[in-house]
Amino acid sequence: MEIYKYSNTIYMKVKRILIIISAIILSVLLALGVTFFTITNPNVKISGWEDLDTAKLERIHKTATIIDNDGNVIADGVYSKNKIYTPLEEIPKCTQDAFISIEDKRFYEHSGVDYLRMLGAAKNNIISRSFQEGASTITQQLIKNTHLSGEKTFSRKFQEIRIAKQLEKEYSKDEILEAYLNILYFGNNIYGIGQAAKSYFNKKVSQLSVAESALLAGIINNPSRYNPLTHPNSALKRRNIVLNSMAKNNKLSAAESNKAKQEQLNVSHLYFDAYSTYISSVINEAATNMDCLPDELLEKNPTITVCANCKIIDAVFSSMSDILLNTNYKIRILILDNVTSDVICDLSNCYDCNTALRQPGSAIKPFIAYAPALEKKLVYPSSIICDEKTDFNGYSPKNFDDKYYGNVTVADSLAKSLNIPAVKLTDMCGIGYAKSTASRFGITFSNKDNGLAIALGGLNDGITLNSLADAYKALANYGVYSKSKYVSAIHADGKSIYKNNTEKTQAIGKDTSFLITKMLKDCAQHGTAKKLNSFSNVAAKTGTVERGNKNSDAYCIAYTPRYTVAVWYGNDNDNVHIYGGKEPTKAAAKILSVLNDNSDFPVPDNVKEMEIDSRKLYKEGTVQLAAPTLPKRYCIKTYFSENNLPKTFSYDNRDFMFEFDFPLDIDNFEIFDSILE
Repeated sequence: MEIYKYSNTIYMKVKRILIIISAIILSVLLALGVTFFTITNPNVKISGWEDLDTAKLERIHKTATIIDNDGNVIADGVYSKNKIYTPLEEIPKCTQDAFISIEDKRFYEHSGVDYLRMLGAAKNNIISRSFQEGASTITQQLIKNTHLSGEKTFSRKFQEIRIAKQLEKEYSKDEILEAYLNILYFGNNIYGIGQAAKSYFNKKVSQLSVAESALLAGIINNPSRYNPLTHPNSALKRRNIVLNSMAKNNKLSAAESNKAKQEQLNVSHLYFDAYSTYISSVINEAATNMDCLPDELLEKNPTITVCANCKIIDAVFSSMSDILLNTNYKIRILILDNVTSDVICDLSNCYDCNTALRQPGSAIKPFIAYAPALEKKLVYPSSIICDEKTDFNGYSPKNFDDKYYGNVTVADSLAKSLNIPAVKLTDMCGIGYAKSTASRFGITFSNKDNGLAIALGGLNDGITLNSLADAYKALANYGVYSKSKYVSAIHADGKSIYKNNTEKTQAIGKDTSFLITKMLKDCAQHGTAKKLNSFSNVAAKTGTVERGNKNSDAYCIAYTPRYTVAVWYGNDNDNVHIYGGKEPTKAAAKILSVLNDNSDFPVPDNVKEMEIDSRKLYKEGTVQLAAPTLPKRYCIKTYFSENNLPKTFSYDNRDFMFEFDFPLDIDNFEIFDSILE
């Protein structure tokens, strides 16, 4: 009996304790619930917290119209991040169902927050001891992407819920879904359902199949993990999960779901619109010209008149499509009209390289080494310079393959892109003078660019392809520099709000510019750009940037009197090697064939063609004018600036044979320049 009484007492105590604990837990849960619903109530104002800003959502509807100089529409409905705006009525029901089924199956039932889903996610996260499962509705996701940062904090989540509730009171479900589908990120720098359909399937959204819709809906959960280009198997598995969800939610029959699962992936590369890179550059330039952010520009619903030459863009895109689809490299192609300073073509197989700062490699040499040396009258193009391993007070640059060629002419050192002569010339001019000359071509330097490595393109910040192309355009225009333009005019509300006025400055003399052009024509004939030697009127320079055990960047910049063509290859693949004299130069050759400019560079009045004594040049390293009595076999014709002529004649007329001490141009002679780190 005593044992029974004792046990009963223990039982009562435990029961009371459990009741107390349960009461405490219920009180805490009640308090938390009250707190949660209080702070997520939009009517309760909390200092420092965001409220619904309808302007941020209406901005999605603000778009630009892009037209050419003849008034032809190039693109309509262009908005932030170069997305293609797509109204909901143009989005198939199966596409809408795919996103709703996998992201928010009760979208049309809740008021911005799905509390049942939140409780289920909380339970699953407790069981799995993780916070991997979310419960954001489509409305919440729209708010997160338009109003808030991506940080994972309770504060951000509570604000998201508050604003989602506000949004549901202001907008219809269809308006929310339309905005949501137009702001989603699909990986590979692709935003919005319109651009996603174009980039992954080369289709309009209205043409998407059930399987394609499910694939796109699957990507957004984790664009990196479900990237169909890099992780096709994961993308397929995720697509099939979406199809299962559609069937479970009665958006598809089991038979329709199984049929869609049998479709192949059909995504082996991104489809690139011929105008996407150009339009992206247009929006950036237009915003800069208007001194505002791109989104602020689009709020004006502007019509932007651009300088694009659609016939050339289409022809070059058709000619280069096989190259642009090569996913081993990032590729960008610029074509400038030298006469008008218009950017008439801007093609790329990547969405983010039009503003990229990259090391220019030896493509910078004409502006940092050769133009300053000629302007300062330190050398002639025919002067001899020694290409030998040299230490410049601790800086010891190398040639490609660590090969050196002894005495070469200045002209040949540029054509063959030898590194040591370029550094010597920069050193002779002085870094300050060299940078000052290059800056007149639009090339910018950071405060850290104070070493001789700049002669080989070793810049701290790098340079854009546009800036590099503009510098070469100045050479084509006899030293006259102007910044090329995409935008010629901007109109809004029927009024002109911007008109481009191209400013021109004389970067170097006509004589210096022509002499460099002549040297770069030699580069295109028998130097590093000799794959262009079928074009007699083309001047060109290559550049290759070495980084670690690979080459990260390769260039070919080629120009005729009418056009400047700039080709850049970027390499993120350790197993692929690129060189300026190979892939970019081959691409430049195809483009020049399309452009078909047969004009040539006239010799300016302040440049003279004169004969010099080859014996004195190659035996003694001196530039002397050929005497009238010198046998013609010893005479070499070469160009000089009228402001810097040789002052002595050679009178040694003796007949004798001699051998050159420098490498002559032969078909297989090719040197690729690089930055050696």
